Amino acid sequence: MRDMESTERPSILLPAAYDVVWSIVTVAVIVGFVIALVVLVRFARAGRRARAASAALDEARLELVRERTARLRAGQPADPADPAA
Repeated sequence: MRDMESTERPSILLPAAYDVVWSIVTVAVIVGFVIALVVLVRFARAGRRARAASAALDEARLELVRERTARLRAGQPADPADPAA
């Protein structure tokens, strides 16, 4: 029977179970961080696109209101194709 306190060096090719477990945990944590970062970036980009689209729609609405107001001030009848008419 071998003594538990032997002075043999551990093999590089056969790491201890403790090292293997911590290596797997470390890789899993890194993968989790990468996935979270990708999701965060995608949400940020989607939010930016949504805000840009909303701003463009708001600008288009303002332009329609300005045109309609100018038409009404000039005494012209409301356009039948005008969605606000």
